[in-house]
Amino acid sequence: MNNSTIPPWTLKLADRAAKTLMIGAAVIGGGALVGSGVFAALNATAFNPAGQLATTQTLKLTQTASGSTGGITTAISNLAPGDVVHRFIDLTNAGTMSGTNLKLQLADSTSSLLTSDATKGLQIALTECSTAWTSEGVCSGTSTTVMASTAASSLISTAKTVSVGSLAAAAVNKLKIEITLPNSTETTTNGVLPANTIQGLSSSLTWTFTEDQRLATISQQ
Repeated sequence: MNNSTIPPWTLKLADRAAKTLMIGAAVIGGGALVGSGVFAALNATAFNPAGQLATTQTLKLTQTASGSTGGITTAISNLAPGDVVHRFIDLTNAGTMSGTNLKLQLADSTSSLLTSDATKGLQIALTECSTAWTSEGVCSGTSTTVMASTAASSLISTAKTVSVGSLAAAAVNKLKIEITLPNSTETTTNGVLPANTIQGLSSSLTWTFTEDQRLATISQQ
């Protein structure tokens, strides 16, 4: 067809359409180039060339016999009302961490009136000596009551606080355990023991000391 026979406005429309197609193709082509290209990116890292050492402490509590007896492993025999028996132990914080909140609790595997009756049963008290106890049970330094006399029955049900001088790492607490059978009155008639008697009893005691770790800290070092 001769362009001279085509109306001018038709040619203008065709020319605009061709330009639009060319622009669209360019945009699409450019997008394809961008999408298939590889982006360059900067990055950086930093780390310590030598490893940072992190360590933890230990919390240990040990008890050993002290003085002239075998500590709380030595049997207590033939008690009568009013008797007082002493046992001596060294309680040591053997770890590298300071402790806190020292407590004592009793257990009795053969329960009897000795550990179930708050009035007739055993009474327990703890005293700490700033130096070693002598073989005669005398404190040559300063003695401090660290647990007042407490019924064994109470120690069976609930652990009680023991307020020793120090629970720092490696601290040794030299303790005297005082075990008392309180005074009481009973009458045995014709060889028959009275009801709820304190006579002829036995108990098997386990002494458990516990401590908690020191308070957690926040360090800026």
